[in-house]
Amino acid sequence: MKLPLIITAAFLAGGLWAAEKIDLAKGREHWAFQPVTRPALPAVKAKAWPENGLDHFILARLEKAGLQPAPAASARDLQRRIHYALTGLPPSGKIENTESLITKLLATPQYGERWARHWLDVVRYADSNGLDENAAHANAWRYRDYVVAAFNADKPYDQFLIEQIAGDRMTAEDEARRRELFIATGYLSLGPKVLAEPDKVKMEMDIIDEQIDTLGKSLLGLTLGCARCHDHKFDPIPTADYYALAGIFKSTKTMESLKTIAKWHENPVATPAEKQLRAKHDALVAAQKKVISAFTDKANAQLLVSLKVEKLPAKPEEKYPKPTKDELTKLRAALKQIEANPPLLPSAMGVMDGNTTELPVFMRGDHNTPAKDKQQRRFPQVLSNGKPLTGDASGRLALAKWIADKKNPLTARVMVNRVWRWHFGRGLVATTDNFGFQGEPPSHPELLDWLAWWFMDNGWSIKKLNTLILTSATYQMSTTASPAALKADPNNVLLSRAPLRRLEAEPLRDSLLELAGLLDKKVGGYVWTFENYKLVFNHTSEDATTYESNRRALYLPVIRNHVYDLFELFDFPDPGTVNGSRADSTIAPQALYLMNSPLVLRATEAMAKDLLKEKKLTNAQRAEQLYAKIYHRAPTAKETERAVAFINNFAQDREASWQALAQALVASNEFLYLK
Repeated sequence: MKLPLIITAAFLAGGLWAAEKIDLAKGREHWAFQPVTRPALPAVKAKAWPENGLDHFILARLEKAGLQPAPAASARDLQRRIHYALTGLPPSGKIENTESLITKLLATPQYGERWARHWLDVVRYADSNGLDENAAHANAWRYRDYVVAAFNADKPYDQFLIEQIAGDRMTAEDEARRRELFIATGYLSLGPKVLAEPDKVKMEMDIIDEQIDTLGKSLLGLTLGCARCHDHKFDPIPTADYYALAGIFKSTKTMESLKTIAKWHENPVATPAEKQLRAKHDALVAAQKKVISAFTDKANAQLLVSLKVEKLPAKPEEKYPKPTKDELTKLRAALKQIEANPPLLPSAMGVMDGNTTELPVFMRGDHNTPAKDKQQRRFPQVLSNGKPLTGDASGRLALAKWIADKKNPLTARVMVNRVWRWHFGRGLVATTDNFGFQGEPPSHPELLDWLAWWFMDNGWSIKKLNTLILTSATYQMSTTASPAALKADPNNVLLSRAPLRRLEAEPLRDSLLELAGLLDKKVGGYVWTFENYKLVFNHTSEDATTYESNRRALYLPVIRNHVYDLFELFDFPDPGTVNGSRADSTIAPQALYLMNSPLVLRATEAMAKDLLKEKKLTNAQRAEQLYAKIYHRAPTAKETERAVAFINNFAQDREASWQALAQALVASNEFLYLK
């Protein structure tokens, strides 16, 4: 019976069990912890096939396996693929030169919207808190817009990371830059929180844990959160390292108040003009109060004279003459009206430095059983020199710079792997959020390093990385698989062909509206208005959120615990956790949605009305227009014949017939899948 007490005493004395000591030197031998190198391009037999360096690595593996790459994709298929890859929208017009098309699309604002959505998956973006108190993140959209702007501006990825971790600690040359940096720190604040947790220390440690877990998975591909209660069971991350990191976030102010229902901190982001407007409003309020005060003083003086007394009664206003009462009522009503409509000073979810703190190891993650010694703030020892941080700052800026350093073996590898996965449906490391010992090893390790080196050498530019991948012969292959490839590479791990990929939820919805001529392409801002911190949805209330807006899906609210039904049906990720690789399901309700959804019906009705505007067109010509719009190709003679027959026989209502045909086309695999 005394054994648990002995173990507890030993733990509290040393902070860690001897049996749990980790061999850091051996841990550093893991492939992902090795420095990034620049491998030489491998020799290939088919020297005419590669278009750039990455093709050499793909082709060398195929040739080693006795396989040949698939033929090049048709111009139509490739253009459609590139449009969706870069903008999430369907092509229109004639086939263009591939390189010119890529350059053009990268310069559109729709590029930033498409790629921002990828990043928002990774950083668990949501417009509500979720968990016990689903309070509104009414200002989270500012962070979303920051991400859109960052991708459109091709902000270097290393700078992008530093701003999100420690923007508030960076020097800003002007007010606009200061606002941008404040907004960027929303990255650390967006996570779900148990806002009604009665144990306030536990609440704070849970928030810190979520921040560490998100930072580890999203930027380093490591499950750092697994070391909260004990040494990491698989990776060389001791519990001491976890609490050394936790000290950095304990020294950071994430919450404004822990009092139930707790409130997260928001940074002020008002412009000088907005501040000036608010100052004028406050001055107007103060002036009106002075008018009321002066009027009251005068009325009181008159009251003393009229009552012939030297001291006012307890309630002097009750003794005022009616005209005086009426005038005072008007003055107070005017004050109330002014006070009721103050110009709001905008704020954004984010963090700032708090009081510098160091934490002990908490046994089993329980703050009630702290170890004797505190862990000095530092970075994980397996990836750093383990030197403690000094100074009064939280350490977030130093942490951000360490992560963004070219010498960090994980940062560039993790990001190029994410970009590869977003283009090919599978990362070179299939476990995009886990590069640790339990993650899968890379299918093409030399290519991963070559890409990581190239990425850093090219200024951490994601636009350049996208161009490199999209102009490669690897990306431009068709989806056609040879019998030999199907046998030797059934899962296409070697990339013997391009992957056949279905449209994700957002491009599917946006494409329907775009083809219908209904899509509102305004960039930035918000469509969802809700009072900040107010409860949106929980088990006792109904969610009144609507999704009828014609803005892009990026701008629709993401409500934790109650995601939009289209999103949920088509594999939108859990917005409460890091997700760099969406699932890809095929289920019956998806087909039923395309058959019965008001969105699909509304979009296809608009397509039908547009087709019927030109009275002189024949049904065959209208069929050609519809195929060109939806499939980006002309129909075959057989398809035209069948379409005309369908229109003539489906219904007497011509609009209903064309609507039904349009719906059949958008529900087809040719529309839903990218070849």
